[in-house]
Amino acid sequence: DAAVSTPPTDAATVLEAASQPLEPPAAAGSNSGPTSESLYSRPLPLLEALQRSGDRSRRLWITQAYWKVAADFGQLRFAAEAVGRLDLIAPGRDPRDRGLLDVAIAAARADLADVRAGLVADQQQLVDLVRLPIGGPLPWPVDRPLTGPYETHFAAIFSTRPATGRVRAIDRMLPSRHQAVEARAAAVLAADDAVASAEADHARGGRPIESVLAAHQMLRRQQRQFLETLAAYNLEIAEYAMAVADVTVPDEQFVSMLIES
Repeated sequence: DAAVSTPPTDAATVLEAASQPLEPPAAAGSNSGPTSESLYSRPLPLLEALQRSGDRSRRLWITQAYWKVAADFGQLRFAAEAVGRLDLIAPGRDPRDRGLLDVAIAAARADLADVRAGLVADQQQLVDLVRLPIGGPLPWPVDRPLTGPYETHFAAIFSTRPATGRVRAIDRMLPSRHQAVEARAAAVLAADDAVASAEADHARGGRPIESVLAAHQMLRRQQRQFLETLAAYNLEIAEYAMAVADVTVPDEQFVSMLIES
């Protein structure tokens, strides 16, 4: 029988868009901040991050820091896109349009600068945990967090060993966390369609600039919340994996419990 390909889920689609490297013009954005080349000059797989540290007791800290930086890169992509998209909007006939648009663009650039600052801070934390060379390029996590459902196999694993209350709670929470990830992704896609519709209507003179800017704000809010929800989901998966796998488990096996191969 021929293999049947299944379409990507909403979460996988949004994560794919968030994970694309910035193009050089968008990455520069201003005279300050990292360039596209420096942002992606040090790709770091999760397995390498764990192996470089040489301390399996730090696995959870490293994995959590890794997913935080991965989410930061997604936020950077979306924030840069927001600036570029607002720059392309032409003011309408209303004399207020230019002023409102200037405010929105300035706010979007401030959001981009804030995201860059947060990225650098989280990258440095990952550098310290992984023990990367001081003064070297900052890491770019190339492995992507899990967007699909996670099988805990709780009943089988803990049938003969005790489980803490926290581990039991994670086992019960993960299905709802996954539902939230998919719902957040659907909200991002719907908000993106709403922005496109508002922009088209405004270009034809059929919608005020306030409506367009409100749609842009809604899109950024949904993008931000999607990445935050996805990170929280994967942080809890990592915490569960740490409860299952002790320090004798090889790094390769531990990583296979966290990401899709």
